[in-house]
Amino acid sequence: MAHTVPNASSLVTSREATCAGFLAQAKAKGQRTSPYVKEATGLWDTLQKAASVDDVIELVPLKTLATAVGFSDKARRYFTDDELRESIRAVLNTIRAQADDHFREEILYRYLLTRGDTLGGEMRNITGALAQGRFTKTLVQVLRSRKIAVKHEQKGDKITYVAWGERLILFDRKPRLVGKNIDVILLKRTDRRPARELLEDRQLYLACGELKGGIDPAGADEHWKTARSALGRIRERFPHDCPKLFFAGAAIVPSMAEEIFQQLQSGELTRAANLTVDQQVQELVAWLVSL
Repeated sequence: MAHTVPNASSLVTSREATCAGFLAQAKAKGQRTSPYVKEATGLWDTLQKAASVDDVIELVPLKTLATAVGFSDKARRYFTDDELRESIRAVLNTIRAQADDHFREEILYRYLLTRGDTLGGEMRNITGALAQGRFTKTLVQVLRSRKIAVKHEQKGDKITYVAWGERLILFDRKPRLVGKNIDVILLKRTDRRPARELLEDRQLYLACGELKGGIDPAGADEHWKTARSALGRIRERFPHDCPKLFFAGAAIVPSMAEEIFQQLQSGELTRAANLTVDQQVQELVAWLVSL
């Protein structure tokens, strides 16, 4: 199978692709921001009716108040409603003492700060989902172009699996064999055992890979460092029967490209692709289908 990665420079993300990636993320962020702005507007309207901390607690929903005083959605789950209400009251009393008549504005600002963190987390998930979606869309197109029946499942923004014939790709799984999360796992599926059982049969592993969808060049080296560690861990867990390994990333800078290409030449990696280059992604999935 022909390679579209003849040298390290062919892996480097172009300036045009970087700009297009940032634009796509900005559009996605704008869509996700609208509900938060609506919630914040409603909170401010309600706060105008509150003259005291007791009024705030009475008028504003508990979940919204928890956000306003700095409790993330995850943190909130560790409290009973009564515990959460008392914790909120203590924080609100401090805000009132410090901000005096401006306590309503302070509550709103804190709400927006916490929601900003939430949006940041969502955007990180969306970035991963975009990379996975690009990979999966190309994979399904290749399979269908070959008249191969394919099934896939999506939960929320993310794909959980793609299956065809005796092949199964699982995304974001943590097999006990490895002990850490793997972005993409291609298995040989010769029976209908549940995926969790197939994952513990090392003889079924055909390929494992890391997908990194972040487009910011400033974070590229860190993403590669994480992926490199994950792939190295797989080699350690499969010392004699290691599956084929691959890497695909959206932001690839020159120094990182050099290291990836060196691993391709040494055989540590079997395939690599820049997710912003259609031909490289098509070659990667065609190779996976051939295994």
